Amino acid sequence: MQITTVEAPGLPSTSKMDVLLSCFLQNPDLISKFHIPRFQHRLALMNEWHVRPNERILDIGCGQGESCLALALAVGKGGHVTGIDTAPPDYGSPFTMREAHDYIRQSVLGSRVTFQSADTPTFLHSLSDQPSTVLDSAVLCHSLWYFPNDKLAQSLFATLAEAKISRIYLAEYSYTPCQESQIPHVLAAKAQALFYRYKAPKEPDPKEQNVRAGLDQESILRAAYDAGFDVARKGHFTPPEDMLEGQFEVDHVLGKVFPVRIAAENLEDSQEAEIRAYIEQVRSETARLKSRGNPTIRSMDVWWVVLELNE
Repeated sequence: MQITTVEAPGLPSTSKMDVLLSCFLQNPDLISKFHIPRFQHRLALMNEWHVRPNERILDIGCGQGESCLALALAVGKGGHVTGIDTAPPDYGSPFTMREAHDYIRQSVLGSRVTFQSADTPTFLHSLSDQPSTVLDSAVLCHSLWYFPNDKLAQSLFATLAEAKISRIYLAEYSYTPCQESQIPHVLAAKAQALFYRYKAPKEPDPKEQNVRAGLDQESILRAAYDAGFDVARKGHFTPPEDMLEGQFEVDHVLGKVFPVRIAAENLEDSQEAEIRAYIEQVRSETARLKSRGNPTIRSMDVWWVVLELNE
């Protein structure tokens, strides 16, 4: 894999990927298979969004910090990224959130990144006591699918508008396959979203599946419009073949854990049958691809948008 040498703002001339990998706590066995594709994807999004030097950005649902690091490169030494997440500090495997964040803090990009365990309303309310803290924009990088319902997404956009966050950089999966090798990923995501819709409401559990409500583009943009945001720029692209998120979701749906969770919920027969029908479609499409000599499951297309507050 060829990695171009570039000038990372505020750092010596080096490869962006080398900088990102050096700042992130990782499993060495997964660098090529997992970490590099995920960082490349985030760098591609920074390029599409046109993240500006010196911006002060709030990264909502930051996880272990991959997007924060890519953003920290983009904003340069004059900018700053604050990552917030509701997951507890001891969540994560093989490394916890606390371990990953501490590693970033000690890295060459550490001075550009701050982490807090908080939800968006709580964090933004805390800024009322810090009038000198100004946020230029917010990022939602593949974090809205974790939301349990569209009402919370609507509330999030309203909260950002009330806080006068003038710009939102957003990216999520599209549910629209442009090639047949993406169909299993689409079906696997829909199976998980359907299960989450039917199961009994519970307190949020960070160890739940990646796809919860799995909001589609129309629902997300409607929530943004209702809060007073307009689309400044938008687009979509197909992730490269080595971006394995689609394969991971298919493996989860076809694995042992997902059917056990379905059975444990004691759903209505019709609901369980509907979910299991999706599982069988995932299995069938995956087998069909393999029979045609194309065993690779591709991740579905990603749509991205830059939203600006209509003031």
